[in-house]
Amino acid sequence: MEFVLVTLGLLAVGAGIVGWLWITAIAFSEGEVLWGVGCLLISPVCLVYGFMNFEELKIPFLLLLGGFLGRLAVVGIAMSLGA
Repeated sequence: MEFVLVTLGLLAVGAGIVGWLWITAIAFSEGEVLWGVGCLLISPVCLVYGFMNFEELKIPFLLLLGGFLGRLAVVGIAMSLGA
């Protein structure tokens, strides 16, 4: 069970990183330097930027949100199992 939790945790982290980098790259490419710097330094800013531009950033926003929620789920399961 521990192997499964570690694997799911790594997948969640990977999805979150991909979504974070994707949103950050789009913020910089659209000339919004302050949003890009904010996304680099304070990762929850990516959630705000992704939500504000949801039509354009559906996939990276859902990756970032899914990664965050996936990590919370893995931690919750691990705590309930006493791992």
